[in-house]
Amino acid sequence: MHPCMSLQIVAIGSENLLVIEGELNRHNAADFEMRMRAQPVALGDLSLDLHGLEIADGPAVTSAINVLRALLGRAARVVVHGAPQVLGHNLYRVGLLAADGPVELLDMRNDEAYG
Repeated sequence: MHPCMSLQIVAIGSENLLVIEGELNRHNAADFEMRMRAQPVALGDLSLDLHGLEIADGPAVTSAINVLRALLGRAARVVVHGAPQVLGHNLYRVGLLAADGPVELLDMRNDEAYG
């Protein structure tokens, strides 16, 4: 199976929403970045629904942050719904969640730590 087949990106253009589901990992991160950069983005705010996204490792976190930075070049603001906890913490760490900043994080998940 192609490494990115389990990672789905669904665009709901009328709402300027991208729903991302599946597992993002080191094996599919580059393909994910390429696919996300190719997504059409309307002017204004963009919403990302990440309730169904799992981030498996460090390269996947880096890829997700790279994608958000690229999307900010095309959208006025990105609102992230249901981000995995590891992504939310890293968005804060790299300065993308500053007060009145271009990224808003809603409903961050409180994921279990890997045992």
